[in-house]
Amino acid sequence: MSESLPDPVDLLVIAAHPDDAELCLGGTLLASRALGLRTAVVDLTRGELSSRGDPETRLRETEAATALLGLDHRTNLDLGDGTIRDRDDARVALVGEIRRLRPKVVLAPWRDDLHPDHAGAGELAFRCHYLTGVRLYAPGPAPAWRPPQLGYYMAHTPFEPSVIVDISDHFEGKLAVMRAYASQFHQPGIDGAPTKIADPEFPRFVEGRAREYGVRAGVRYGEPIRWHDPPAVADPTSWIVGEGLPGSRRPEHRTHGLSVPGTAGEAE
Repeated sequence: MSESLPDPVDLLVIAAHPDDAELCLGGTLLASRALGLRTAVVDLTRGELSSRGDPETRLRETEAATALLGLDHRTNLDLGDGTIRDRDDARVALVGEIRRLRPKVVLAPWRDDLHPDHAGAGELAFRCHYLTGVRLYAPGPAPAWRPPQLGYYMAHTPFEPSVIVDISDHFEGKLAVMRAYASQFHQPGIDGAPTKIADPEFPRFVEGRAREYGVRAGVRYGEPIRWHDPPAVADPTSWIVGEGLPGSRRPEHRTHGLSVPGTAGEAE
C-alpha cells in the first residue's frame, strides 16, 4: 500500500453540500470523535447554487465547522451543485476517495430524499459502495476497498430508522457547529432568500426531530440512521444504550453510541 495514504477512518459521511453533514449528523460525528473514532466528510459540491451566501463564505464556514467537529479528513470533490447523480465521472471521483480513506462505515443521504442532490448523493454512494471493491474499476493510487457497512441519514424526507445514535451529550455541540454556517441561517436585520434553513424556527425543528427519535430509543436526543443491509454483531446487547419505553431496565453499561428502536421491554 502506498505510504502516502492516510490512516483509515472509522466513519465517513458523504454530503451533497457543505453543511449537510453538520445539520443531519453533527451529533453523530461529535459522539464518534468523543469515542476516539477517526471521522471524515466528503462534500460533493461547494454549494454554489445556495440561495444565501456565496461559495467563498461557505468555504470559510466549512473550515470553522470542520475544526469544531475535529474531523481527521475533509475533502470537496466539486462535482457541481444541482447536478449530483449517479454518473461516470462522479463514480470515479467518489470511489477513489473512499478507497483512499478506507472507512469502516459510510453514511450518505437517504436515497429517496426530497432534495434532488441529496437523493442523487445517496444513489451515487450506493453504486460506488459496490464499485470500490472491484479491483479493475478505475485503478488509482489506493487499492480496492469496500467498506463493511453502508447506511443513510435523514435530511428532508423521514424514514423508519434501523438505529438511533444517542447524541444527548453532544446536542449543544451540534448546535454550535451548525451556527458556524451563519450565512445560511436567519440573521436579524439581514435580508435573504426565504429558505427552510433561514426560517427563525429552524433550530426548533432540529431539536424537535432529535427529541422525537431520542424518545423512541429512551435517550434525550437522537439521530436516525437506516442501514442498507443489516450489520452482523457478535453481542446484540452491547449496542443498547438507551432505556426504550418507560419502565424498561436500565443497561448496566454503555459501550456504543447506537440504540436499536423498538427493542425495549414493556413496562409492567
